Amino acid sequence: MKFAHDYTQRLDGEDYPSQWVQSAISYRQLKKCIKKVRKELLSLGLRPEILNLLWQQNQVANAPADEDSRPFGFQYSLSKSPSTSCWLPKLTFVIDPTDGSPVDAFVSPQTLKFLQQLNKIPLTLPAPVFATSESDSTLDNGDGVRTLPIPAFESKPNRRESSSSDESVETLHAVEIPLSADSEFFQILNKELSGLDDLQEKEQMELNGKVKDLRREIVKVSKPQFRRSRSAIYTWREIFRIYIDMQVFFCTDEQDSGQRDSETASRQLQKFQGALKQDRRIKKLGKQGRAALETFMRINSVLLQNLKFQEINRLALTKILKKFDKRTALRARTVFPQLMENETFLAETMAKAVCATISEEVLTVIPQLDDYLCPICFNISFKPVRLRCNHVFCIRCLVVMQRTNQNQCALCRQGVVMEASGANLDNNLLAFLSTTFPKETKAKQKENEKAATADIYGKNYDACSVM
Repeated sequence: MKFAHDYTQRLDGEDYPSQWVQSAISYRQLKKCIKKVRKELLSLGLRPEILNLLWQQNQVANAPADEDSRPFGFQYSLSKSPSTSCWLPKLTFVIDPTDGSPVDAFVSPQTLKFLQQLNKIPLTLPAPVFATSESDSTLDNGDGVRTLPIPAFESKPNRRESSSSDESVETLHAVEIPLSADSEFFQILNKELSGLDDLQEKEQMELNGKVKDLRREIVKVSKPQFRRSRSAIYTWREIFRIYIDMQVFFCTDEQDSGQRDSETASRQLQKFQGALKQDRRIKKLGKQGRAALETFMRINSVLLQNLKFQEINRLALTKILKKFDKRTALRARTVFPQLMENETFLAETMAKAVCATISEEVLTVIPQLDDYLCPICFNISFKPVRLRCNHVFCIRCLVVMQRTNQNQCALCRQGVVMEASGANLDNNLLAFLSTTFPKETKAKQKENEKAATADIYGKNYDACSVM
């Protein structure tokens, strides 16, 4: 009762859109359906204590040490209907036609007594009920209980008492008990999870569209002809650097890698917002730039809201299945997760997909300096020399390597350094760096000129004193 109340409060208190709330898992309705399932099982004499005892016997029969390959006499399964894509629950007993008992040599007398008390399951069946030919492969005893033949198996002396040491061949039958209330429960669940899948796909498409629109806005306000373009480029670069460092939705640290939960993501997003408020450079973005930044923040807020909505619905799903198993003892949680592996809503793909779109469409609009550093001096690669192995170094570091006869590339160890010449200068990359990182390239150029002068006149040379 407590979770049902909290669940309703969280749905109402997070300002979710009305269509989201309508698509959420109907926890209270499913709880009522569980009562119907329990009532139906009790009418069959299948009280929870009986089913729990059967499950214990099932585990013993299927233990690794058990060498007998015969089917166990009790099974609960879920399968999807090919025509409707709905989950169909099945409660099956495999019985021995000779005495009407479940096929399990380890069934205790107490368990057998429980089974014989089931008032709607004909454990002791007359001979005509069982199929003896392929045409009679499925029979109904008139009470909704189906009887199916099981392929012949060889009974082993250590599983059933036998009057002789020779192995005999028996024909088993599976009795399927229809559970209408159980089917209703999973049909409701299937419909709601399908609705959540559709909702998630729709929201993901909308967010991806907004991200692409944001890219166009950022490109527009950071163009060279834009009045504030130079300061805007550096401001956006700092914004995205802080965003990447915060790792709002995903963590790349070795000890805590993977998608963050909504609580952690909310804290990281608040830290990011706090860092932006303290940065006075935001004012340099101009009116259009600030509008683009607000759009970027809204996209992150909507993504966080989606993450919260997914988590509360997944929790509701876990809770309702736990309650289903507790009240019915049918162990749906052991088979249900396997059926849901490929469901979009439970695969946690939305945050990953949208964040990938943000990285591809937005964060790459303003290149980061770390992606264009020389691997030797860890400064911007100005002027960039591309070796035959395709690795890039700044011209100053390459000159130093050639002077010391270091022919091996510092990254791949190929002997390509000494053959490099002016033809290896990457002019396209040089133009890109000069436009994208004007301050850094200008500072590096002065540093290179100073180093070249020192090479000619010595380290103690002072141009100002000479003049």
